[in-house]
Amino acid sequence: MRREEVLENPLLDIPRLKGNTVVPFVLSPEQIDQLLQVLCRRVRRNEKYFLTDLAVYLTVLLLARCGMRISEPLMAMKHHYRKDDGTLYIEKTKFKKQRLIALPKTVMIDMDNYLTVRKSFHPHDQNPFLVAGKDRGPLKRGHIEYVFHQALKKIGIDQRRRIIGNTNFTQPAPHCLRHSFAVNTLIRIKERGESAQSALPVLAAYLGHSKYQYTSVYLKVADAMSRKNLVDFSLWQQKIR
Repeated sequence: MRREEVLENPLLDIPRLKGNTVVPFVLSPEQIDQLLQVLCRRVRRNEKYFLTDLAVYLTVLLLARCGMRISEPLMAMKHHYRKDDGTLYIEKTKFKKQRLIALPKTVMIDMDNYLTVRKSFHPHDQNPFLVAGKDRGPLKRGHIEYVFHQALKKIGIDQRRRIIGNTNFTQPAPHCLRHSFAVNTLIRIKERGESAQSALPVLAAYLGHSKYQYTSVYLKVADAMSRKNLVDFSLWQQKIR
């Protein structure tokens, strides 16, 4: 054994271990439509469950059509929805940011329908949340996650998380609707012959990212079919090694 002092780190030339690559689960526009149809048919006409089931559908609709984080519709207040200009104010969520987003017309129709039904059920409603839960509180996140996974099974999507080499293929979760919104938006922009790169700052502002560079990772994420091909290719690589 020998002890000595060195002036420079002898390990600097050794490359760092390559970090794991995370591939988020992305639903195609057709799969999202199927998911929403299942949730719509799931709304029970029984007075005891109708309003709650409708609130669940509306929450998932906001995730899918507006790319919101699951906490954002659950924590939104009724006065945050501005019917006159079709916007929804999102107050200080991740990164302590706040933003005002425009809602698609189809989402506004479902939003107005839900609020009208809710008022007819409870004329003196004291629940301040946009999507009402029980005891003047919001819907529970666990409830949304359970219904989401049940709906995925109905349309034949029930995939567990898979790690192949250094690539992590995530399991579908409500948050994947946010990824799907971003990826499918960029795909539509490219299909129109426009620059997806130029659209990143606008998309970043809509999603509430602190830096639009965070949004740029979606350019590298393929749609659902390409993702499946990537899984198959990774498995093939493992076999030939």
